[in-house]
Amino acid sequence: MSKTTGRFEDVDPDAAIGGYEPKYVDVSHGHLEDIKTRYYDVGSGQPLVLVHGNNWSGSSSANTWTETFEYLADHYRVLAVDRIGCGMTDNPDNPEDFRYESDINHIIGFLDALDLETTHIAGWSRGGGLVTRVAVEIPDRIDSLIICNSQTVGPAAGDDAHIRDVMFKQDELGLEKTDPEYMEYFYYQYSHQKEYITDTRLDICAYLETTEKARETARIMDEEGYLEPWTESLEEHMKETHSRIKDGVLDMPVLYVFGRDDPTVPPVMALATYDMIGQHNGKVRMKTINRCGHMIFMEHPRELASTFVEFLDIYHGEGADEPHEFF
Repeated sequence: MSKTTGRFEDVDPDAAIGGYEPKYVDVSHGHLEDIKTRYYDVGSGQPLVLVHGNNWSGSSSANTWTETFEYLADHYRVLAVDRIGCGMTDNPDNPEDFRYESDINHIIGFLDALDLETTHIAGWSRGGGLVTRVAVEIPDRIDSLIICNSQTVGPAAGDDAHIRDVMFKQDELGLEKTDPEYMEYFYYQYSHQKEYITDTRLDICAYLETTEKARETARIMDEEGYLEPWTESLEEHMKETHSRIKDGVLDMPVLYVFGRDDPTVPPVMALATYDMIGQHNGKVRMKTINRCGHMIFMEHPRELASTFVEFLDIYHGEGADEPHEFF
């Protein structure tokens, strides 16, 4: 495969990282048709779909999960997908479809495109809210749900405004997202352990923001004002998600994994999310990883992966046909 030229000449044009080769599939569901979707497919066994976070942008992609692949692939077929409007996955054809319904339809359509009748599914941050929304929409197709460091799905709890007053100021640096220095500052703000922040990762993230598709995303979301209706749509869907959780729809095993030092999710919010789900579901567990910020899968990939495997084995491993009904 040819490489890009110029500033990002060492970056693979598919923005692959870690030696993993992405695949593509056309996704259609609901109002979406033929959304060319990039994903990684490694390992074998029961499927485990991984959904990344952040708002729609080029640098928001499945690459965030790649550090966990070597630890998960011996146990599961790992499917990490670029959400619609993110990474190398297409934008919707119509700007009016730049709304949260497209996120939901895209993930369900991705499961359809890969013929996954049922799957385990995990999501981080915005992706944690998304996989929870998908799980209450199609509960019969979700074997287990894993949520990581998600303010999106959390009920209002705590006050992190004071943190945001002094952090997340990368947009005030006078740098473009296409600059690796911007990406370095971004990751530093969110992380407690920072060894994963390599020049290679920063270059790929910056490169992803240079693509024509990513520039279109930024133009429509920011310049044309579609970020606000997307956010409003997200908030409405999270209200609906909370309502369905309280109705007992979320009855599959659920794991919440929390990085103790996450500047975006106060511990009280993580606990509130766990409590909200746990009141209506006895198969809910919570794991806290110390000295860990928001980027849980890159700061502690081995521990995160082993937490996934142990949890899924309890409920879906050998001899677990009727697991732990006494809890």
